[in-house]
Amino acid sequence: MATTTGNLKCKNLHGFLKSLLPATLTKLYSHPATCLAVFRELPLLSRHYIMRLLFVEQPIPQAVISSWVSQNVIKQKFEAVESLCELHIWNEAPTPGGLPGWLLNPTFRKNIKIALVGGGQTWEVCAPLDKDKKTRDIQFLDSYAMDRWECVLHFMVGSQQSHEGISADAVRILLQAGLMRNEETETNPLITTDGFQFLLMDTSTQVWYFMLHYLETVESRGLHLVECLTFLFQLSFLTLGKDYSTEGMTESLLIFLQHLREVGLVYQRKRRSGRFYPTRLAINLASGLKDNSLDVHRPGYILVETNYRVYAYTDSQLQVALLGLFCELIYR
Repeated sequence: MATTTGNLKCKNLHGFLKSLLPATLTKLYSHPATCLAVFRELPLLSRHYIMRLLFVEQPIPQAVISSWVSQNVIKQKFEAVESLCELHIWNEAPTPGGLPGWLLNPTFRKNIKIALVGGGQTWEVCAPLDKDKKTRDIQFLDSYAMDRWECVLHFMVGSQQSHEGISADAVRILLQAGLMRNEETETNPLITTDGFQFLLMDTSTQVWYFMLHYLETVESRGLHLVECLTFLFQLSFLTLGKDYSTEGMTESLLIFLQHLREVGLVYQRKRRSGRFYPTRLAINLASGLKDNSLDVHRPGYILVETNYRVYAYTDSQLQVALLGLFCELIYR
């Protein structure tokens, strides 16, 4: 299911991928990281079918596949088959005897096999690197990621920190996503109703929603959607606190890396540094994990009196700015 807050819908990985053309999906499935990321997001029964068909290179009758599980789970069987069809992981094909059958997408089968049982070329980002003389620990990366992401949120609420660190590119995504709008009488964009709903989401959902709209603009930027998506999936398998080399990256990927850097998904000391650190925001993005340890909604208290006075107890500058959108701040 897609995450929904009011009228704002955030498609999950499955929902996004099924909106892509079959040819685009097949290109994505040419990389083991993509196949594994998709595999772990599938319903349990879909994964069961894939494992049973992993080494089978000819169509299997649909009736035979249906008999592999109890007839009491009709709903689960329908969802499993629908998921595999929507993502073009398998396709209908006649068996040698002429019966309707299912056949795994050969590109997907080849690369999920590599991801699960090994073989083929190394598919992780693991070019050898000398030890970083200015290594960054997990605590630093967590702090950096949220500082960068909060720049986006501060801009949305129009706080004093609103122009510190946010790029023009990120502002364009906010406008394109309908989270902010330009007004002729205003110097800066204003937050929209969808933008208010966006601010109330947990951090991982916010980042995913933002990246979905970014990916919709990838090709208009001259970047390659499949290349960028594949790299995002690779990031979800990397180790937090470890640095990785940019050696061998195309110019398109290096530009994409800078866009990720701007919103806190990766850390680079310098723009042309030969190494980068993935942050928790990137690793959790397509990993299927619901890790809210970096959630910007920090603990605090709000008291509302019958005379409509509001008292807030928080040390978050962002939460104070958010309250300022709904209340007149008299004193702090």
